[in-house]
Amino acid sequence: MERQTPPKAPRDEVAAALQTSRELGPDYDDAIAASLVERIDSAVEARVDAHLAGRLGGREPKQRVSYDEQWKSPRLILGLIAMVLSIPLTAVSGGLLGPAGVLLSWLGMLMLYLIAVVGLGRR
Repeated sequence: MERQTPPKAPRDEVAAALQTSRELGPDYDDAIAASLVERIDSAVEARVDAHLAGRLGGREPKQRVSYDEQWKSPRLILGLIAMVLSIPLTAVSGGLLGPAGVLLSWLGMLMLYLIAVVGLGRR
């Protein structure tokens, strides 16, 4: 597998943007700065991608999960439901069966959660 050199933001582009800014005047400074930032961002992104590709040995990097998608995760929802149900289930089982009931209810919740997580991981 050939190692590719990541693209760099050439100094000539920065110098050309500064020269253009001087020639066009302050009215175009924002547009020139935005254009320069886009070019630098794309160069940095390409370098990061090349670095990750080198570290991962050709495998695709995992997709980043957005903040909104994170809260839609079945594992998170299942974990929150287990936490909410644990308090009343512990109280009821402890009241009816004592410490053995508490242990039994927690083992049941743990087993249910582990089975669900392992099942979700196979997708």
